[in-house]
Amino acid sequence: MSITVKFAVYGALKGGNENQTQAIDVSGPLQAQIDASQGIVNINNGTMGGDPSKGNGKHFAAIVDVDGNQNVCFACAEGQTIDFHHWIANTY
Repeated sequence: MSITVKFAVYGALKGGNENQTQAIDVSGPLQAQIDASQGIVNINNGTMGGDPSKGNGKHFAAIVDVDGNQNVCFACAEGQTIDFHHWIANTY
């Protein structure tokens, strides 16, 4: 199974204010983590390349391509773990 990250973002709304978005594109770090860890990735400041919103709980969202023909969306909160290979294998 081939997983290619098309887009991934990690961040927060500073103080919960919708006009204070603090987020970063984490497509590269996510792809590196998927490739290095057999698809099991803990979403945190370390694995996502830094803390885009210090003092705020972060959220994560991604779109990945499976085998070149299937887009799959993922989302979670900071500190959660996603097993991309297991989830995809048991869903599609």
